[in-house]
Amino acid sequence: MKRCQLRLACAAVLVPASWAPAQEQPEVETQLLQELRALHTRLDALETRHAKERQEFQQTISELKAEVGELKRQLSEPQADDHEEELDALLEELSAQGATEDVKPGFVESVGRAFQSVNPDISVNADFVGHYSNREGGKFDDEFLFRHFEIGFSGNIDPYARADIFVGIGRHDGEWHTHLEEAYLTYLGLPRDLQARAGRFKSRFGKANPQHLHTLPWVEYPLAIQNYFGYEGLSGDGLGVSWLVPNPWEEYIELTYEVINNDSSLFAGEETDDFVHLAHLKSFFDLSDASTLETGFTLATAPNDEGHGGNRTMVEGFDLTYKWRPPEAGRHKAFTWQTEVLAAQADLRGGQETSWGMYTSADYQFARRWVAGARYDYSQMPHSSSLHEHGYSAYLTFLQSEYLFWRLGYQYTDRNFRVHGDKGEHELFLQCNFSLGPHRAHAY
Repeated sequence: MKRCQLRLACAAVLVPASWAPAQEQPEVETQLLQELRALHTRLDALETRHAKERQEFQQTISELKAEVGELKRQLSEPQADDHEEELDALLEELSAQGATEDVKPGFVESVGRAFQSVNPDISVNADFVGHYSNREGGKFDDEFLFRHFEIGFSGNIDPYARADIFVGIGRHDGEWHTHLEEAYLTYLGLPRDLQARAGRFKSRFGKANPQHLHTLPWVEYPLAIQNYFGYEGLSGDGLGVSWLVPNPWEEYIELTYEVINNDSSLFAGEETDDFVHLAHLKSFFDLSDASTLETGFTLATAPNDEGHGGNRTMVEGFDLTYKWRPPEAGRHKAFTWQTEVLAAQADLRGGQETSWGMYTSADYQFARRWVAGARYDYSQMPHSSSLHEHGYSAYLTFLQSEYLFWRLGYQYTDRNFRVHGDKGEHELFLQCNFSLGPHRAHAY
């Protein structure tokens, strides 16, 4: 019908053209014929595009119906009928919209979220370590140790919120203990590029602290992180808000504010009902097609006694991460340099105690599956700056696959105080880490 209307319109244009003077009629007719051919070509292209889009849409409908049929066969719980009715209603709405070819952009995403709410992602991570030390009575003995076992549940609750839960199982003092590492809601799509989370989470202090044990490029957390925040790092129950800061350079700048319970031994531990307040500023820059630079500044403060701010501890942090991965050899060559510095000022009964610590590490991927690295640590004790220790470590990692790696590591720790009679300690690690199931992408 559209083609016939177009041809009638063209004929209506041609009829008046025949009344033009004889010397102008050939030129006018030639021009109109060219325009008519162009219109025919555009009409054919539109019809082809329309048929292709309709075919793709019908294929999407068929795939969704097949997924619903599979879900119907798998759902055996008493409430399965409710899920079936919900999925049938979604498909009917999608089919009705397909008939009018006026699909809402977010509808298919909503269907995906509905499937996700039925089947959250479940992942398992296991960390196995063999350890040898010349010193007795350390954190590890000379033994093989199934050090850590983590179960993760992640998924979208609805279009506005996502849930992440991580349960850790570890062995301490010869016994197995289960603890909740993280369990929080992330609210998505808030106005003005805001994102919020609530629950229990690892605080965004610096670069190493927010990472889980199996995501580290080393066998253990750096000495400064352990001495200041404990072996589990700075974490707690609370609220956090992140904001993507608009800027004229169009660079990635993120500002985060968190308030968590004051459970860390760096502050008052569990002896106060006050909170830890933390602010973190992160920026990310593309230096070239092959290299990036990430910087971070952190400030945290909380009371370190039972009073509400009478004696406080302030902690500042700065982290810098440079990454190089050439596009032409991205799977075979890469380099990462990471540095972090911490400083603390604590109001104690005998006066103010100032201390600091740092680490710097470099990792070089020289083949597709092989990474070599080294790290230097220095850390004072946060409540006694006269005590300090140096750490020197080297490691070699074999990346068997995305879900399994082996790591051989050596660390020498030199202290100016004695631990179980020794100032120095040599340690040798053999680490095997593997994962099962889908797992979320780690922070870059």
